[in-house]
Amino acid sequence: MSRRGPASPARGGVCGWRSPFQQGALLVVVLLLGSGCATTAGQWLPEASDTPHAAQDMAALRSEDFETAFAQARSQHAWANDADSLTEAIRMLEALLQRYPDNRDVQVELAEALVLYGAAYASGRAAKRARFVAAQQHAERALMANTSFRTALAAGQRPGLAATELDKDDVPAMVIWATATAYLFDEGMTAVGRLRSFRGLEDLRLFMEQALRLAPEHEYGLVPFSLAIFHIAAPPIAGGNRQFAAELIEQAISTPGVSLLPRWGRARYLYPLTRDREQLVADLEWVLAQDPQAVNSPYRWNVFVQRDAQRMLERL
Repeated sequence: MSRRGPASPARGGVCGWRSPFQQGALLVVVLLLGSGCATTAGQWLPEASDTPHAAQDMAALRSEDFETAFAQARSQHAWANDADSLTEAIRMLEALLQRYPDNRDVQVELAEALVLYGAAYASGRAAKRARFVAAQQHAERALMANTSFRTALAAGQRPGLAATELDKDDVPAMVIWATATAYLFDEGMTAVGRLRSFRGLEDLRLFMEQALRLAPEHEYGLVPFSLAIFHIAAPPIAGGNRQFAAELIEQAISTPGVSLLPRWGRARYLYPLTRDREQLVADLEWVLAQDPQAVNSPYRWNVFVQRDAQRMLERL
């Protein structure tokens, strides 16, 4: 990967839950699971790869026009550092998806851009929810191009349990779906919505456990970091394990390459719970000391993470 980002297909993602959800909602939901009150998250609409568009998309992979347009959209996305530049990247990717509606690369790139916009720039629950749900849908369509996974869903298997059918090529879409789902729970749902959709968190964990088996090195530690966020958020009765989360973050940090996300996430989500203020400050200061264009994690996410780290330090 280029250390500057735009020439790379890097995909970033960060997520987490705040204390009201963490302290109470999951515990209640676990008690409701046996009653059938909980449902999974996501839409999981029928995948369209058996339509004539699929052949068109295969041809697009060999099309110079497509490659040029996609490269331009990805470059716009790679360097997006505010709401306007990210909006333009989303517009370009949506235009491409209209022409090639079953192209998985475009689906995943657009899903990530929507997650980032919802997390970093959207205001209000409704606006955030719209971006996160749309991101889920694009990532789901990319995953349902996997015939074995699609067959398992058609047979009635839950997405998380069907994740064992997914392979290494599916990891980018798995991570983006998990990130969109986490942010949807955190910023796009009411407490009641979280209760009703609790199994989406179980699916998130199962997706990331499968991704960890397939590609633990993906995006410089993004997979163990994403799984760690679940274990930080969930109470023990729901499968959470803070010690395991700390180990997963260390695994993410030790993955070859330099990413801002694990240390930022540890400072935001883990250290407030362990009350380790000194280490929290050290992680945030490390994040802010890095050149967002030089490290391996995507520039577009680095900008967001550094702005958030600065806000956190100012509030201490």
